[in-house]
Amino acid sequence: MAEVNDSAKSAICSVDGCKAHANRVGAQLCEAHYIRKRRKGTTDLVKRPAETRQSAGYVLQVANGHPLARGKFRAYQHRIVYYDHHGVGPFDCHWCKTCVTWDDLHIDHLDDTHDNNDINNLVASCARCNQARGAHKVVAWWRDKCGIEVNGVTKTPNEWARHHNISRTGIQWRIKHGWSKIDAVTTPRGKFGPRRRSDTPPG
Repeated sequence: MAEVNDSAKSAICSVDGCKAHANRVGAQLCEAHYIRKRRKGTTDLVKRPAETRQSAGYVLQVANGHPLARGKFRAYQHRIVYYDHHGVGPFDCHWCKTCVTWDDLHIDHLDDTHDNNDINNLVASCARCNQARGAHKVVAWWRDKCGIEVNGVTKTPNEWARHHNISRTGIQWRIKHGWSKIDAVTTPRGKFGPRRRSDTPPG
């Protein structure tokens, strides 16, 4: 029994080049290689891809040692491309000319294609302008989803309601009950029709 214990204590991890003690005796592996095999299915190091994409379409790339990585393994490709081309800044916001630095700037894609990181497609933006452009994109998405086209112009129900000072629900009710789109969005609300929320007195 003593011989078995001595043998177990002297066992070395079976992975080539590893000289750690094989404390996982049955697997003949050290703790690190045993856990790696349990998690990854192999004792080999799994090479990380050079690029990955987020759900929003932004590209993350390997950035070891890059100033923008700040101790992390990856950084956003569009920020790396802009930094490598334009340097440490400061910069003027492309939209309003506010001075921005790498601590507070955003990098906007002019064509709204998040993986088109050509330097000619990238501009510096302050947070306010970046958020405003984001709001515009949300409105565009809603126009595609539920927009109402009248005389070649497509707007959301809310936009038509603001434009003609009638309620969104009134427009939707009219269309649901067979009104033409042009009549639904342009006919003034009746004396007892629903008001826009902004027209409704408090309480």
